[in-house]
Amino acid sequence: MVDSGLLQMYDPVHLDSWRFCFIPLIQRDLNSFTHVWNSHRIRQQRHVEAPNGLPMVMYYQPEAYGTRDFSFRLSCDLETIDRIQERYYVKKPQFGCKDDFIPVLEHVCQMQREQLPITESIESATSLFLALTEILDGY
Repeated sequence: MVDSGLLQMYDPVHLDSWRFCFIPLIQRDLNSFTHVWNSHRIRQQRHVEAPNGLPMVMYYQPEAYGTRDFSFRLSCDLETIDRIQERYYVKKPQFGCKDDFIPVLEHVCQMQREQLPITESIESATSLFLALTEILDGY
């Protein structure tokens, strides 16, 4: 998209439009990959000493695979963790783009936040991106 001139990386409107259109697709595919990977069986290999089994089970039940649980208790209370989270945690935007871009989309699309389109394919994301940038470039 950059090479063809459709996406202008220096333009914040283009970047937020791209994020709005494509980040949900990317996140969906990452979630799918994570689920498939964590629930697939790792086979035992010849001549290699490595654990085998389901990664999700191996993670939550390490003792069943001849190792131990390496997690440890933190030396602070939950209130301290909550304060750290409030101060340093950056909330993932709901729609992939910056939160202040959503009112712009609502105005341009003449839709409420809940009605904004969620793309289901690369083609629909590309079409939506092109339509949004065409409209927004006119402002």
